[in-house]
Amino acid sequence: MNKKDFDLVGVRLVPERKLYSEKEIVCSSDAVALLSKELGEHDREVFCVLHLSPRGLPLSASITSMGELTSTLVHPREVFKSAVLSSAAGIVLLHNHPSGNLTPSEEDIKTTERIAVCGRVLGIPVVDHIICAEHGYISMRSYGYEHLFNDSENDLNKIRESDTPEIRLPEDKDEDYSSLKISREINGKEMEIPLTRDELSEAFFEQQRIWDESYVRNYLNDRSTDRERRLEFKTQHGVDVGSLMKSDKIISGIAAEMRRKADKYGMSDYEALEEAIQEEAVEIARRRKEKARER
Repeated sequence: MNKKDFDLVGVRLVPERKLYSEKEIVCSSDAVALLSKELGEHDREVFCVLHLSPRGLPLSASITSMGELTSTLVHPREVFKSAVLSSAAGIVLLHNHPSGNLTPSEEDIKTTERIAVCGRVLGIPVVDHIICAEHGYISMRSYGYEHLFNDSENDLNKIRESDTPEIRLPEDKDEDYSSLKISREINGKEMEIPLTRDELSEAFFEQQRIWDESYVRNYLNDRSTDRERRLEFKTQHGVDVGSLMKSDKIISGIAAEMRRKADKYGMSDYEALEEAIQEEAVEIARRRKEKARER
């Protein structure tokens, strides 16, 4: 029987610099006062997570994503990585809008919802999501989106579940999976209510798969926008970006390999994606050589 080596690894939280505060975070202005300088130093969208103790004291903060002028990609996995390491009892999300427009975008709303669902699964609730600009800020909880942060666990205790409830997934695979409902019988009536923890866990992993594939598509689309970026991609990986966008199967394979590498080796999603793309490019070249020999 062959024995396979594996690594015994440890994960540590590494401080980059110190922020000072002995004040509990009891409202959005407290979080803004603590991190506004950090967010204000950037001319593009930056997504930051503030980790709180059970008393609401700030434990640490982490910049999880840095994007372009009007958008940034945020993955729940990156958001909660540092939160878990910080033993956070809750988190506050903050990101800036360099344009100055404080209105939450559709992507802001979906991202908040995804992360809030994941927080309920992990037992690390999302307290608020604050959007900052040069002239002010808004709290999404106070701006009409309180329902995104509500914990429905207490309501679930009152529900009489059917024997084999069926999760109703969206038909469009690109739809948001964070607001899944389930059909249940409550007081003799059929109603749709939020999922239990186990069901949320199942939805979380499905959501992560969808999110990973979306991340890969956005990455490839971004590099196919003009001739210069396509040539740069081909020089780096030895394959045209269009070859990787031909089928959902290729994108799914790259996304799965990205997640495997990121989870196994502790790589960032970007680093893991670059390696997964390179391996797929090598495989495409191998298949082409085989076909050429057969001819």
